[in-house]
Amino acid sequence: MTFHPRMYAAVQGFQPLAELRSLALDRMVVDYWRVKGSASAGGRYASLHPRFVLILDDRRLSLSRARGATPEPAAGCYIPAGLEVWGTIEEPGELCHVDIHLPLNRLRELVEPGTALDRPVILPDLGPLALLAGMLRDACAAARQSPARGEALARAAVTEIFHLDRAGRPDGGAGNGWLDRLRSHVFERMAQRIVIDDLARASGLSRTHFNRTFRRETGQSPYQWVLGIKLGYAKRLLVHGLPCAEVAQVTGFADQAHFSRSFRAETGLAPARWAQGHAAGGDGPIVQDNPTR
Repeated sequence: MTFHPRMYAAVQGFQPLAELRSLALDRMVVDYWRVKGSASAGGRYASLHPRFVLILDDRRLSLSRARGATPEPAAGCYIPAGLEVWGTIEEPGELCHVDIHLPLNRLRELVEPGTALDRPVILPDLGPLALLAGMLRDACAAARQSPARGEALARAAVTEIFHLDRAGRPDGGAGNGWLDRLRSHVFERMAQRIVIDDLARASGLSRTHFNRTFRRETGQSPYQWVLGIKLGYAKRLLVHGLPCAEVAQVTGFADQAHFSRSFRAETGLAPARWAQGHAAGGDGPIVQDNPTR
């Protein structure tokens, strides 16, 4: 079904650097914008449909939820239909972003039941979403576009924005501030190899003290805990149809073979086989992280 997003904007100080590249999907459109902004660039925006924005290259906007409100740094955001927001760039220069537009009924099909769709979500950092955003940019800019790949990436990005928002709220974590901080550390570096020394530094403890404390608190080794987070994130990507090679890249495994071995060791199934039984759909399962990990 063809979907045409409708949006109203009053902006100044932006100059396009390239043609808009779009990817038309099932009741969803992904746009890739590349612009240059002056020091005073900004504007007012309102869309008739829900809209997601992912800003590339570690850039941010200053976003206000209402006229005169205190601006918040935004590397990614969800804007409900009809909500007017004000945005300005933090620094002049090139700004690249990926926008996802879809009707409300389509969005309801993708998110968990009970997800609040009437309030905006503003993420100060993309964390593991940064690689997904880059892949969406490439999917839009490709000479030969793959709607199936674009669909999988867009679905994953939409659901992950709400997941990261829940994880970042005071009532959305596991209830242990020390572990929550480490968990955020892992998510911000999802595509990287994370070693015990990194976690010890993030916790402010010596390696020896960290190992003892961590095992006492979690009953796991740091390696098992990090692996569990990475595999939990990988499962959420697989249910949306992302290829195993891309999931391995996003979650920081050395290669697809390493990812497949680790995944099979935990689930007893190869990633592709597991994904077949957990494919996202209207009545499909919701895959969440184990909060003890």
